[in-house]
Amino acid sequence: MEWLDTGVSWLKEAVGGLWPAGSESLLKSLLVDGVIAGVGSVISFVPNIVLLFLTIAILEDSGYMARAAFIMDRLMHKIGLHGKSFIPFIIGFGCSTPAIMAARSLGSKRDRLLTILVAPLISCGARLPIYLLIIPAFFPKSLHTPMLALMYLIGIVLAVVCAKLLSVTILKGESSPLVMELPPYRMPTIKSTLLHTWERAELYITKVGTVILGLSIVLWFFSTFPQKKTFDINYDGLTVQAKHSLTGEQSSTRLSEIKGLQENETTAYTISGRLGHALEPVLKPIGFDWRIGTALVGAFAAKEVFVAQLGITYSVDNADETSVALRSHLQKNYTPLTAFCIMLYCLVSAPCMATFAITKRESGSWKWAIFQFGGMTALAYILTLIVRQIALILGMH
Repeated sequence: MEWLDTGVSWLKEAVGGLWPAGSESLLKSLLVDGVIAGVGSVISFVPNIVLLFLTIAILEDSGYMARAAFIMDRLMHKIGLHGKSFIPFIIGFGCSTPAIMAARSLGSKRDRLLTILVAPLISCGARLPIYLLIIPAFFPKSLHTPMLALMYLIGIVLAVVCAKLLSVTILKGESSPLVMELPPYRMPTIKSTLLHTWERAELYITKVGTVILGLSIVLWFFSTFPQKKTFDINYDGLTVQAKHSLTGEQSSTRLSEIKGLQENETTAYTISGRLGHALEPVLKPIGFDWRIGTALVGAFAAKEVFVAQLGITYSVDNADETSVALRSHLQKNYTPLTAFCIMLYCLVSAPCMATFAITKRESGSWKWAIFQFGGMTALAYILTLIVRQIALILGMH
């Protein structure tokens, strides 16, 4: 991951160096801040995805996964799912897209549809950067692992509860019996393991190169236009005054503050900023402001884009899950309760565009894709609202 981060940083500098220092160019901004930054923030996470799928491939090829599905069949039937649904759920910890595609192994249309609808509730790898940004910023080190485990546990519990509710309401019926041949235990071959790993990792990489690339350009446009020419405050005058009246660290700090204020006003004027402000009245009851609303709009491209988009609203360059500057801004503006609500909402809310598209394709209907999108968004809002209100009543901030 560090090598990829370094490579992305080098590429940004190389492309940016094609223009004279200090020059303002829309093409430069598009390439550096839109394409390279957008895709780079996601592609650096590929090694984690590949390692996860490699482990799953080893479990499958060794004959263990089939036995795990057999063992889980009784429990899965109790919640209205098929024993084989266990495998898509496990794959869902890496990425929801191949998890939904893995539901093809289920013979019954009802079982396939039920698995497809609840699979995105499993916390995928794309949500991990959000957790890695927020948890160290708001919680003591002793709680880092428990908080991360809690987010994954919440996703599992919600998937189970929603599967049960759907199985007794919209998708009534009995799960088909588990009929499968248990393969003998065997030592996985290197060729087979690598092939299975690549098949699933390729879907994630393809998403980076197509969906996220396209949406990175759209998000760049939204965060760049319209451009504000006249500002409410004379920032040039404040800059000159700070340079003449202050020295050393005080001058540097003040100049940084002025730059941040100007960039904040610029961002609020753009399409992204206006969307965030438009959503703010709706998001206010769950403790979110326009910046979080703007980042949530970007997260529809891919959950991991939430971090980069949040960095844009705070004018933090090259923001990722390890950004100290972005964490500092979050600590100043939000409480641990709000931080937890952000993670909870991002866990439960509508899946990314790639998942939305694959749900439509695998279910064969826009109806189910829209139902999944709207249902998860509503569930995220209601659940976050309940958690926040209970915490406030108990005096937890």
